[in-house]
Amino acid sequence: MINFLHKQFILLILLFCSLNSFAQKYGHLNSGNIIEIYPDVANSDAVLEKFQKQLIDAFTVKMEAFEVAYNNLNKLVQGGTLSPKQQQEEEAKLKVMQEEIVKLERENDQKIRDKRVELLKPILDKVNNAIQEVGKENGYTMIFDSAIFNALLYVDEADDVSDMVKAKLGI
Repeated sequence: MINFLHKQFILLILLFCSLNSFAQKYGHLNSGNIIEIYPDVANSDAVLEKFQKQLIDAFTVKMEAFEVAYNNLNKLVQGGTLSPKQQQEEEAKLKVMQEEIVKLERENDQKIRDKRVELLKPILDKVNNAIQEVGKENGYTMIFDSAIFNALLYVDEADDVSDMVKAKLGI
């Protein structure tokens, strides 16, 4: 009888231990808040702003050249000094300039997006690595990002891992 109770007790202990091993631990954080206070982001923003200003300055030069050419053509047309063929040729030149300006604007937008990705990628990689390390070190099954609107409908603040990630990043 004692041997039977002993076996039952051991089985009960094994059952409780196995149930604990199936327990899953979830955490959450707002990555946007962490990235916002990360020190390198301010440097990245400054570099991006300087890059954007350079592109805008070059774009402004093209726009001003177009405006000058447009105004000159208007004066010549109003003065009646151009033949219809010359007017068409000048208008065609203006159209080419205008298309170049539109193309440059699209290219500048893409360059700014690419530069932003280039500057933020190392920061995002560091934050992601810190999240991965916190998850592994603290036994989390999953860590959710509450920065995504309506992705988490209820969150227990006790499971917020933001402070651990900030500590891992040194911020």
